[in-house]
Amino acid sequence: GFCRSILLVAVLCALIVASQAFSITKVSATPIRNLDIDLCPTCVSFASSSINELLNIILNAGVVGGCSELCGMLKNKLEDTVCNLLCDYVGITEFIKIVEEADLDPIYMCELLPICPIHDCSGQCVTINSINVNPPSGPAGTTFNIDCAIQAFNQTSTGEIVISISRLMASRLAMVSSSRRASSRATTTCASSCKL
Repeated sequence: GFCRSILLVAVLCALIVASQAFSITKVSATPIRNLDIDLCPTCVSFASSSINELLNIILNAGVVGGCSELCGMLKNKLEDTVCNLLCDYVGITEFIKIVEEADLDPIYMCELLPICPIHDCSGQCVTINSINVNPPSGPAGTTFNIDCAIQAFNQTSTGEIVISISRLMASRLAMVSSSRRASSRATTTCASSCKL
């Protein structure tokens, strides 16, 4: 009782002295708007390389303490940093829910965060105008050049172009282009080559 009262008076006196010794100045911050920084490709790159590892950590470690603890379990330090930023953005509970719900789909994960925009296009959205493979066939060791022309009529969400090449219907090679958003009335040409 008495000791607690003396301690309370001492703390109050210290606060009064401190408030007179220092002046408090109000500082106002001006928010920066319209930076036009597209973090979607960074998010998709991060999720592509770490979503499986994150899901395993969550399933094996159970509920973790916070974002830094969860992300700190990633092996790559850059992934750890990006993970912390994304996790802190939505909170640990929501982040875990999103990783589990994304079902190993990096683009869907980044749309749920929401880092990548969602534009549900209806009607005619995109047309593949042409796909050319040169040479059309060849023996093992042949380099194939693949060209395609895609015309977008309306804005679409983030997506991937996946090219599947089969040899004797047994082996499959999937090449994934970088994530792109198509703007309205744009024609995109993509080219790739692979050696089988």
